[in-house]
Amino acid sequence: MVKTDSGTATFDARARLTHLLIAKSIAEALFVAAIAVGFYYTAFNPYFRGWSDHADAQHIYGWVINEASPYERVEVQLYIDNRFVASRQANRSRPDVMAEGRSRDEWCGFEFDTPPLAAGEHEALVYAVHSSGGGARRTLQSIGRPLRFQIRPEEAATAP
Repeated sequence: MVKTDSGTATFDARARLTHLLIAKSIAEALFVAAIAVGFYYTAFNPYFRGWSDHADAQHIYGWVINEASPYERVEVQLYIDNRFVASRQANRSRPDVMAEGRSRDEWCGFEFDTPPLAAGEHEALVYAVHSSGGGARRTLQSIGRPLRFQIRPEEAATAP
């Protein structure tokens, strides 16, 4: 170190300390980001792809695949008006999806029977289920967009 007056030496020490603190903050931010990305890929499956094709008073159907494991059948859950309705495997034949090159086999479809509902407009949403942590965690990923459909009065559920 070159002999300087004490003011310059103090300034150099503070500048070095500031640079070290900035470097430490950057390293910590990168470390936290790496942990967050690792958690995301463990807890959520970014490889689900699919679509909810149709909803009406009788049926709700569509397709879903897991691009990371294309021959694995995906569990799907149906919610109508934000209420859980049913869960099942997407294992119905959908040769149209395979013909379009969206899946490697045709067994990626799902179909639910629409439960009895009151007359009026309803919203159906289908989620793919991803299990992680040895089944300890289950996360849902929306498949397609919410489908709105009408139940006419003659199709509506009647109270017993």
